[in-house]
Amino acid sequence: MIGDVLVSSLLCNNLRKAYPNAQIDYMVYKSTLPVLKGNTSIDNYILFEKKHRKSKLKFFKLIFDIRKEKYDLVIDAYSKLESWLTVLFSNATTKISYKKLGRTFLYTYNIPLCEEPKSNIGLVIERRLSLLSPLNLDTRTEVVPSLLVTEEERKIVTKIFNDFKLDTTKKTVMVSIVGSRFNKTYPLNYMARVIDLISSKVDANILFNYIPKQRELAKKVYNYCSEETKKNIYFDLLGKDLREFITIMDACDFIVGNDGGAINMSKALKKPSFTIFSPWIEKRFWSTFEDGKLHSSVHLLDYQPQLIEGRKKKQLKNQSIELYQHLKPSYFKSKLLKFIDFNLNEEKPPSIPTDFEEVYAMHKEFPLSAVIITYNEEEHIEKCLMSLVGVADEIIVVDSFSTDKTEQICSKYNVNFIKHKFQGYIEQKNYAIQQAKYNYILSLDGDEALSEKLKKSILDIKIHWDHDGYYSNRLNNYCGTWIKHSGWYPDKKIRLFKKGSGEWKGINPHDSYTLKKGKKIGKLEGDIHHWIHKDYQELIDKVENFSTIASNAYYQLGIKSTYFKILLRPTWAFFYSYILRFGILNGKIGYRICKQKFRITLLKYQKLYRLWHQNS
Repeated sequence: MIGDVLVSSLLCNNLRKAYPNAQIDYMVYKSTLPVLKGNTSIDNYILFEKKHRKSKLKFFKLIFDIRKEKYDLVIDAYSKLESWLTVLFSNATTKISYKKLGRTFLYTYNIPLCEEPKSNIGLVIERRLSLLSPLNLDTRTEVVPSLLVTEEERKIVTKIFNDFKLDTTKKTVMVSIVGSRFNKTYPLNYMARVIDLISSKVDANILFNYIPKQRELAKKVYNYCSEETKKNIYFDLLGKDLREFITIMDACDFIVGNDGGAINMSKALKKPSFTIFSPWIEKRFWSTFEDGKLHSSVHLLDYQPQLIEGRKKKQLKNQSIELYQHLKPSYFKSKLLKFIDFNLNEEKPPSIPTDFEEVYAMHKEFPLSAVIITYNEEEHIEKCLMSLVGVADEIIVVDSFSTDKTEQICSKYNVNFIKHKFQGYIEQKNYAIQQAKYNYILSLDGDEALSEKLKKSILDIKIHWDHDGYYSNRLNNYCGTWIKHSGWYPDKKIRLFKKGSGEWKGINPHDSYTLKKGKKIGKLEGDIHHWIHKDYQELIDKVENFSTIASNAYYQLGIKSTYFKILLRPTWAFFYSYILRFGILNGKIGYRICKQKFRITLLKYQKLYRLWHQNS
């Protein structure tokens, strides 16, 4: 509730800027009032209490008290039964909420729910601010909720720190060790390992965030920690109420831990945060202001997407405790250390911009992960990497233990170089996707590069992403010549897509990214440049290798070869490429290409025939 209340308070802040003399009232749960203390944008608080849930009479009395105020505008950011009735009886001139089935008649304006964030401020904030769109406010939009702490409150916390003999010359870290529910709580033994990691990285005071009824759980975390870490933990340094807790957090340098109210309050205090999301929480909503520096987060989807994708929220919620076991601290160790380094080594980390236009200008693009698979690509990999500069926000190279200079060349670029045993092109590419940090993927081979026109097209898409995947044409280079015929162009490939929108499929060595049923596909302008063979001998070598891989893949799938296929399939392959796909127009090179098409098909079915007879 605290996160929702803070986010929704942005509506009050922006209305105050637009209408400085208006009466602005805010309906909230009584328990959340402390996070709004000092907010000058709000004139009155309408308190929704337990009695209003328990008694229909008291609830309707509250509704009719609201009606007496004769509001000009009501914004319903909750859109649940209690708020529907409040809006229905409010008699307000203008009523705004989200567009949801069966309730549009209640509101003057029904705002569609955007599904993807357009900036790094987070989808939950973008959705809230969209409720202001019908008003066409002539002011710059604030996007960061604020928590205000008084000097008097800071003096109280200074005394608390002195009473606990806390060393104020050291950094102080808040750890949100227990979530608001058990299915939002990172496994306690894992959390202890995270705290040990923090303690080993920096000599800091460590404060635990928990409420009294969670003390036994907090004690378990403490007991799981190493003896060395325990020396830095101030276990009982807690605020006596929510305001005191807020002020204690204000005195910390950063916060790490479970997603929830504490994280949201820390961001409102302009404190850096590292968030661990539960498997059933959608990170795109609450991963607000994430830039990998001041604010960073992790989710099981980042590391084991196959465990999340395809499951409904209810399933994830019911299985969250089991799924949480798969989010091992070792997965995000380097990310956490990077976060700590940045926020401890910087003398004064930059503050969060509080203006929407400024934030949107900085983070208007969807961050993009480029994933590349390689094996001995020293001849082409630099062209590939250079074409990604300024396009990709991270580059991951999954290498099958190259023996040439591939790794050395990659080291000159900002590349995450991962060595992984090759089990097949399809398997390698699906593995590469799993390593990506971002939800938007550009997949290339080491012998491919983006044309300038394609680069521009991708940059445009990063701002206006409205499909699940995009295809582009691939232009193949054979022995220094770009081939426009023989079935080699336009060689349509889906290479830009949302994580989880599909998967790599096919029969090795031929692969294709296949979108799931119902997913939308768009087209990119420009070509993927692909260097296939530098000379005729390399083509012959690849024919031999690829025919072996293909025959083995066919055998595993149970596909059989016959004399009929051995005789007719190669002939058809040549005729189709040379005549029907105009390979003849490529002259001598076209004839060579189509001849090798004949040969690879022939060898594939011959080898497949032998496999079946050898194993029969």
